[in-house]
Amino acid sequence: MNQHEFDILLQKYLAGTCSSEEERQVLEWSERVHSLAPEPLAGTEARAMEQKIWKKIRQNALPARRWDMPVVRMGMGIAAAVLLTMALYVFRPGIFGSSTEPVASQNIPVKDVTSAKSGFLIVKNTSGSERSLTLEDGSVIVLAKESTLRYPRHFDPKNRQVELEGEAVFNIKRDTSRPFFVYSGELVTQVLGTSFKVTSFGNARTIEVQVLSGKVSVYENQEKSSQSRNGVVLRPNQKVTFDKEAKKLVPELVPAPVMVEPPVQKRELAFEESPLQTVLNALQKAYDIEIVVENPALNNCTFTGDITGLPLHTQLRFICKSVNADYELRGTSFFVNGEGCPK
Repeated sequence: MNQHEFDILLQKYLAGTCSSEEERQVLEWSERVHSLAPEPLAGTEARAMEQKIWKKIRQNALPARRWDMPVVRMGMGIAAAVLLTMALYVFRPGIFGSSTEPVASQNIPVKDVTSAKSGFLIVKNTSGSERSLTLEDGSVIVLAKESTLRYPRHFDPKNRQVELEGEAVFNIKRDTSRPFFVYSGELVTQVLGTSFKVTSFGNARTIEVQVLSGKVSVYENQEKSSQSRNGVVLRPNQKVTFDKEAKKLVPELVPAPVMVEPPVQKRELAFEESPLQTVLNALQKAYDIEIVVENPALNNCTFTGDITGLPLHTQLRFICKSVNADYELRGTSFFVNGEGCPK
């Protein structure tokens, strides 16, 4: 149905001359649009919006000569519903064609929304920037541009599952009775409640999962037993890259690790003649990472300095330089080695 045909259908519905099949089409369209409706206005805002809606409808949807036709077979409740759905039709692009009116309350430009009977919604961010949406459980998802999310209107009582094509940051509401699963191509990310980022574009060779807080389990989306399933558990400042061709998961640290403690608990990293192991333990706790001292003689060394606020790699370089040592990143762990210090 093109734009002109749809305009005529709305006119017939308002005039009460629709056939039963045409009325069914309008009601199905109304149901889809209602699912995307913003929070209702109140008071003077509502009245002002109503006047603006009717003015727009007169100009664009209904010819002037048809406007005074009596409305038959339509009670006040149905008329109000039609007013709302037509308001969304006029001011929300992307449902049936396009509009030049600005969209004031729209977080996600919706590319396609499935029938309500299917129980699922498909949302695509067609804007030029990130957009957020909140699921029924309170979880918040920030969807990157050109990314698509498929999720149920109502989650299963035993689990919560969504499908992602593209990139998104997930802030999952904790629920120990219902784990949250993100299906992204050949990978599954499972959590109870945490923050993480998934990048999974269909034409890319790799899929990446990065943890921002909490822990996640990432494994292949294949029919395998739990004993042979290829997977890893990630903590903050860690990520995993899955090579689709090699079928290989590679865990590693993110390029710029950040402290996992809240800002109100900002850690001061100032030391004076402190044992090296004490200094490294402070870094491990601050970043939730592992630092392995390969030569026990390094534990005889001490460090003096204030490295508060510096990036992790800069902190490690200063520490190692002061004790004549070097560090190496292997996977998700740092290894420190050097000649050490005399007792």
